[in-house]
Amino acid sequence: MKERRRFPRYDHAIEVRYSTPGIAAIEGYTVSKNISRVGLRMPITRIVKEGDVINLDIEPKHKEGPVSATGKVVWTRPINRLARLEMDAGVEFIKIDHSRANRLFESVY
Repeated sequence: MKERRRFPRYDHAIEVRYSTPGIAAIEGYTVSKNISRVGLRMPITRIVKEGDVINLDIEPKHKEGPVSATGKVVWTRPINRLARLEMDAGVEFIKIDHSRANRLFESVY
């Protein structure tokens, strides 16, 4: 099967805090399953749906402060474990500071 991705994914566990915008914001903390230059895969609460925009604070391993980004949930899938309130989600970066993102990806590669 031909690889369709523009950038390689790296299986890398990175701490991520996420929240939805607005008055009734939903906040959560998770650990990514993989990451690429254009997005990441992470467990997320079932309340967040495909198409939702979320704010991300991604914490690189070297702890120089979080990398803030805005992402869009592009897909969701059930998790194969007893986590009824969570699902896996693919989140595409919509906005990310490229200078800080480079620092994030240096910790991954």
